[in-house]
Amino acid sequence: MNALYIDIYKDQMLPIELFGRQVLYTKHPIAREEVPEGWCCYDLCGTDRKPNRSLKLTDAALIYHTGTVLSPRPLKRSTTLERKVTDLFFPNAEPLTLAEFCRKQNLPCPQDPRKYVLRPASPEEAGLFYALPPERDEALGAIGHVRIDFGGGGSNFHHSWWPRGPEELNTQEFRDELGSVVDELRRSVLKDLSSMRRYCWGHGGEIKGGVCCQNYGYVVETDRCLYRLRCNPAQGDYHAYLGCFDKQAQKQIIGRVTFAGGVSKDFTDPQKYLRTLREELPYHPTTGFRYETLTDDPEIRKAVDDMLYDLYGEENPRPLEDYGSSGMMGGMSL
Repeated sequence: MNALYIDIYKDQMLPIELFGRQVLYTKHPIAREEVPEGWCCYDLCGTDRKPNRSLKLTDAALIYHTGTVLSPRPLKRSTTLERKVTDLFFPNAEPLTLAEFCRKQNLPCPQDPRKYVLRPASPEEAGLFYALPPERDEALGAIGHVRIDFGGGGSNFHHSWWPRGPEELNTQEFRDELGSVVDELRRSVLKDLSSMRRYCWGHGGEIKGGVCCQNYGYVVETDRCLYRLRCNPAQGDYHAYLGCFDKQAQKQIIGRVTFAGGVSKDFTDPQKYLRTLREELPYHPTTGFRYETLTDDPEIRKAVDDMLYDLYGEENPRPLEDYGSSGMMGGMSL
């Protein structure tokens, strides 16, 4: 099954009738650890002769998977390996969320038991999951990271802590939250190596940068922190790194410059940003140097424009008061 798992607490599924009962159907797989207590989840599958038709109901279909069923009641005995499907009906109904289905069926709606929900990383975030230079760590409010390994058998849980920021960020409040986040991840993606592989293959999050195999990135956000989990579901290296960043300690990016060759650099220190512009702007027609001012601080924005006007032998006609107006961010950015 190459399809991505759905989120049964957010995504819509199709209400159908199976064995005379109302159930929810999706063509995607459902992670069994996310099935609500008291509910049942089954796979539909075909046969060698008819691989694309839903002919059997089973606990888990390894081949010929044609769909997944979520039911508030059992559809077969626990000792029965599979049940022949002869009465699968798809009425002309709109897809429903789990909560909407429960309202229509007068069922108590199960609550999402997950305290922390992982989201797959975007391709643009890939670099944030690997080692960062100290100044980048400082700008992002890095506290440290947990290095995780499942051992040679894939079922242990070895871990160690590596500090990457000021010790004052490593408070007891943070450590308590980190422990809670790890405990929840241990029930799914960090349960063991096999669980990590299934999770990564079913939830996306592919990121570039892995040396020996495809790496995957996921993000957990709380009120206090951002946690970035990099998974390496292969033997021969550490299996996961969980980077921890204090959102309140993050520094605002003042500006971004791009040097020849496309190398970019972000600045959180206004003086370093202005000094770099002062050094590079005279040569930008031949070097391809570009900059973008990202702060709304009027003094910094005006200082940048002053340099650009001075480069062409002119005086900036705009007073400082003009830079306090909305919609003026960036000034004369190249």
